[in-house]
Amino acid sequence: MGRERMLALVLAGLLAVMAPSAFANDTNVSLNASLVDAPDKGWYAYGEVVTISAELTNDGEATSITVDPSCNEVIKVWNDNSLIVDGSETCLGQSRGLDLGAYSTDDLAELTWDLTDSQGEPVPSGDYIVEYFVAGEELSSSVTIHVQSIVDVPEGVEMVVTPTARDGIHAESSPSIISIRLHNTLEEEVQLNMGDCRIVINNELFESCGPDSLRTGEVVTVEQVPVMLESGENQFTISLGSQSLTQTISLNAVSDNDQGESSGDISALNLELILSEDDQFGEFEIFESDISIVNDGQQDVLLDFSDSCRGEYWIVDSSGAVVMDSRAIKDCTELEVEYQIEPGSNRIFAQPEWTFIDMTGCHIAPGDLTVVMEIPEHDLFATESISLTRDRDSYCENSEMNIEAELTGQNTLTVSPEITSQSVTELNWFRLCGLSTTLLFEGQEVDMWLSECDYNASLSMLVSQMPLESVQFDMAGLDDGEYLLLFETTTSPMIRTSVPFEWPIISEDSAPEEEAEIEENEIVSRVISGTWSSTSNELGTCWLLNTQNEGTLSLAGAQGLISWTPEMGASGQYLVHDTASAPECSDFAVGSFTVEEVYSQQLIEETPQEETEVKTEAPIASQDEEVSPVLITVGVVVASSGILTLFVAFVATNESWRIPATSAGLWLLGLVGRTSETSDGRYQRGRLMGYLTANPGCHFRALMAALEMSNGQITHHLKILEDEDR
Repeated sequence: MGRERMLALVLAGLLAVMAPSAFANDTNVSLNASLVDAPDKGWYAYGEVVTISAELTNDGEATSITVDPSCNEVIKVWNDNSLIVDGSETCLGQSRGLDLGAYSTDDLAELTWDLTDSQGEPVPSGDYIVEYFVAGEELSSSVTIHVQSIVDVPEGVEMVVTPTARDGIHAESSPSIISIRLHNTLEEEVQLNMGDCRIVINNELFESCGPDSLRTGEVVTVEQVPVMLESGENQFTISLGSQSLTQTISLNAVSDNDQGESSGDISALNLELILSEDDQFGEFEIFESDISIVNDGQQDVLLDFSDSCRGEYWIVDSSGAVVMDSRAIKDCTELEVEYQIEPGSNRIFAQPEWTFIDMTGCHIAPGDLTVVMEIPEHDLFATESISLTRDRDSYCENSEMNIEAELTGQNTLTVSPEITSQSVTELNWFRLCGLSTTLLFEGQEVDMWLSECDYNASLSMLVSQMPLESVQFDMAGLDDGEYLLLFETTTSPMIRTSVPFEWPIISEDSAPEEEAEIEENEIVSRVISGTWSSTSNELGTCWLLNTQNEGTLSLAGAQGLISWTPEMGASGQYLVHDTASAPECSDFAVGSFTVEEVYSQQLIEETPQEETEVKTEAPIASQDEEVSPVLITVGVVVASSGILTLFVAFVATNESWRIPATSAGLWLLGLVGRTSETSDGRYQRGRLMGYLTANPGCHFRALMAALEMSNGQITHHLKILEDEDR
């Protein structure tokens, strides 16, 4: 009897131990978790809190479950099968029964998660599984959320946002493109840990935030987003992930002026880009395309058009610049047409070919291009991406960019080039060697080196100053003299610069002496005034300025004055500095100057010479003379003519007599008639003085030829100068 009683007690104990497991495995009990006040944007940002609740449901008869009273319900958070938050770590493993009524539902406590891991650090961006866990019974239910956290972006990495409209004017119901780029302004490569970071525009998620690294000066386009604007002001807040590099831009859109008429469900229409081959374009390929409008709805759609520009496209490069616009190369003529598009059918709009030359006539750089397709009158659009892979085109040259070089060495010339630009300019490097450096002597190539060859992919940089790889030339055995370095880049845009230099290069030891010499030869400007004259020789025309204080000076040049030239006989005032004489004036032993600025200049008009009328009185014959006047006159004429003829012949062959005789003759003529002095006379004497000063001891005939003056003119002016003690 006692034995049976003992067996009953053992069986009762076993039943008591097995009871919780049986209750826990009741298939009628379930747990359903849900988010509380989930954000409308569909994802969680850094600083927000995830709130989760759960319902415990019993779909059967009354039952009981086991719970752990030390923690009751907890949260577990998973990411890529890794447990990053485990709330069950606080549970002590206690047990307590929880009764559930038949066909009942019980609300459990709300649990929260602040988007941090078990160490309290913000979790990176990505998808997370938040598990609501009932300890003891080990019931669980989970929800999936997406998190955008703060991105650790190094200082010096900037976000560049560029909005683009087809014609530069943002319009209502017309697509605009927002280009988001990252630029490394640091002088070193930076590493970026973007993870699952996404571009955020007005709380809408787009593609990845960018690459894993950026080279010095590199700029990368991470996203180009089409947006539809409303009339008036439109604001867009853009960031990397949650709050990193946040920018806000405002676009003002004009009202829509091309609203076309339609019937049917126009929202069921979709645009597709039809290409002859794939979306990769290489060497010698051109862009051939059509636009297809497809009716994916269940009813017919009617579209009315008023002009010939029914289906069009425009293309934006990675920087956000419009490089092609089909409407820019054709006229949109008035033409009323109605298209009926049945369900499941399409309408094709043929498009012009494009050879990848931009609106300025330059080849575009390789890279991704965004094609914007439009049905303008009905505000329909779509975008597609294509890639240009060729990198051997001849690109346009940028005149604002050049290459400077530091030259050092004795037997070996070391060239250290550097790109400089007047402003920050985008430069695209390719997979080819980016720089060729050619050494030239007397127009002939001596040697050539290629550098910047480590680019394994196309690369864009924003640069204002960029050092390049150094190259070396072996100068042993080469002649001394003037050499030329020609730099040419294989980039878009292209840079071409030539740098002349003297070989051998002056050593650094002599640099202080050179600097001192430069200081001694410092340019000193002064103001002079005078009258211009000129003389010509086989080298050209030499201009002489006859000044009152400095005598005659020769003109070396006026490099800064493009539209000014001296004029014969003009007088003026000028800002000048002393320089070496011009080749055409090298025969004159006078000072030389360069004109920096013209203060005044006027041409003095010649005053016509008025000859004074000479009145001669008829000789009065004496009443006492009996000789006939006619005989006397004839005798005098014959005698004087003979004497004068002999005298002229003698003087013409004797230089020492000719000048005094000519002067005397002019003086005698002065007794008969005299002309009034004019400014032309002063001008001619100025020329004469200038030439004689520059050429002392000049022969009389050479003086006549150089100044293009007659014998009498020169003699006359020499006499006046002599009288003036000049």
